[in-house]
Amino acid sequence: MNVKSQHYAIVVVDIEKFGSRADRVAQWLRTRLYEMAETALDDTGVDRAAAPPPADRGDGFFWLLPGSVDKTDLTARFVGLLHDQLRAHARTSNDEGALRIRVALHSGDVSWDGRGWVGEELNTACRLVDIEPLRTTLAEARRSGLALAVSDDWYRRVVHRGAPEVEREAFREFPFDAKEIQGASAWIRVPGYDVPPGITPLVRTPGQGQGQEPGPDRGAARQAGPAAATERGLPPAFAGDIGQFVYGDQTVTGGMTIQMPGNGEREK
Repeated sequence: MNVKSQHYAIVVVDIEKFGSRADRVAQWLRTRLYEMAETALDDTGVDRAAAPPPADRGDGFFWLLPGSVDKTDLTARFVGLLHDQLRAHARTSNDEGALRIRVALHSGDVSWDGRGWVGEELNTACRLVDIEPLRTTLAEARRSGLALAVSDDWYRRVVHRGAPEVEREAFREFPFDAKEIQGASAWIRVPGYDVPPGITPLVRTPGQGQGQEPGPDRGAARQAGPAAATERGLPPAFAGDIGQFVYGDQTVTGGMTIQMPGNGEREK
């Protein structure tokens, strides 16, 4: 069967600790998540009618948006609107009803084969939302309702160009190794924090280049494979103001320096 692919902006969202919820709570959280995403897309100016409907993943969804969608708006306004709604939800919910999410942004060609969506870039986006640094930082980010990961390609094409609303300075680079993806990078940001809490970013040595202009993905050795299934896990809802105190740098094989975030400085 000859399947024609199209270029999409790919948004993947997962609810934490979804598998531990009672059915009635899980159903309610799914409804709330879809409502929030639809509202955020509408208020961002995305024409949902021009896109396929979201593909349900049980504890979340992926949404293929037209490749022409403004990716700066997705990175800044859409994510910000989601975050605002999650904070409002947290003010009126208990731990059982907590809704905290991981979000991944990527883009590329995806095809419909008559039964579902398929494509290497879709696989990448589904792997991205499930990486351990993203899970860990959300668990530590008690003031935030979401943690965002973008692919290295998205970072170089969108974030690196420096539109102020994207808050480029709040992104940090992390290894992206997941099954068929090895040696790639992801960039993580947590709204409300100067740096993603609880995780140690990569710091490239001079000459390695950080956030270079678009080109072939650096260091990514990927093989075709099925779209990723996600694990389940969820810390409780927002709780108070928590600080991080970390010190020292480490050097690992290959000459890459891993710098502990912060200087004992408390996160704002």
